[in-house]
Amino acid sequence: MSVIAIGERVTRFRQFYARANDRPLLGFFVGSDYPLHRYPCSRSLPEDRPLAPEDFPVAGYLDDSDALFARHEACGGDFIWSASAFWGIPWLEAILGCPLHADHATGSIRAEPVPGFSGPGDIPAMDPAASWPAKAVEFIEALAERSAGRYPIGTTRMRGIADLLAALYGNSEFIFAMMDKPAEIREVCRRLTDLWIAFGRMQLEHIPLFQGGVGSFYYNMWAPTGTVWHQEDAAALLSPPLYEEFIREHDQRIAESFSGCIMHQHPTRFVPTAAYVEMPFIALELHVDEGGPGVRALYDAHIRILASKPLLIWGRLSPDDLAWIFSRLPAAGLAVMTVVDSPQEADRIWESYVGE
Repeated sequence: MSVIAIGERVTRFRQFYARANDRPLLGFFVGSDYPLHRYPCSRSLPEDRPLAPEDFPVAGYLDDSDALFARHEACGGDFIWSASAFWGIPWLEAILGCPLHADHATGSIRAEPVPGFSGPGDIPAMDPAASWPAKAVEFIEALAERSAGRYPIGTTRMRGIADLLAALYGNSEFIFAMMDKPAEIREVCRRLTDLWIAFGRMQLEHIPLFQGGVGSFYYNMWAPTGTVWHQEDAAALLSPPLYEEFIREHDQRIAESFSGCIMHQHPTRFVPTAAYVEMPFIALELHVDEGGPGVRALYDAHIRILASKPLLIWGRLSPDDLAWIFSRLPAAGLAVMTVVDSPQEADRIWESYVGE
């Protein structure tokens, strides 16, 4: 497969956001999506104690980023591999004081609730000089120098307000807290949203423009200037009324606070897609999870999104999934990223569905 020039790929993404692309954009995600398995530098993280910023020497992650860029370029396609402050770190949870623990078996870093958390007064204001925000800036500035304009940089993984409530109170405890002490949860949500927006803006201040835009930490999409990625995985634990009462206004405020915001979704349990299509997101992403519903079952959700928003479909897509997507879904505003294991697999898929 010949590699498409970066400028042409950016042009296609501009068409995607305008819902003016004449075919679906097609890209490839190579290898494991678990960060500790993906970045060799992270293999040295200790498991016997909470992690600290100094456990993340930036230089090694720069080498890993160069290697990941080369692996993805070898697969071709429309997407552009993007760097960020190492997205294996739960950054906002770290800023909140949650102990972080590396789990090499799963390939992830987990955050535990803040010991003795007692409510809104324990939510810190954003301090760029504090250790974890300063480490994020160190990552961004070093990546900008290393990339030298070869690949874009985007904001890192920032879990949403429901996710942060789950990190502070516990996965089930935060739901009980909504019912037992709603005033406290409302104020905690407000302060978490302030922190979320401030951390996103801080990163954008240090991210250099790439072809007039920015990248994305995981989805390898070029995005307009000032774009951040958002997620609310823990919203799946909520009922629709609880989401409406406690979370929706904060997702709305986050989307309104940036010139571009893209929302990530998993199709399990409750997903507030109906709310998201009404918010000013510039695109929505919907995973096809292993063991979850396939693209045929998600057809109605895809059509609902594409009626008003650009859509990214991400997953380890089967031949049947890809055939369904490319034959049944409208092209305008559609992008598809499938997980592959080699450039040869990517080449076969590209020839089957694009063939340029």
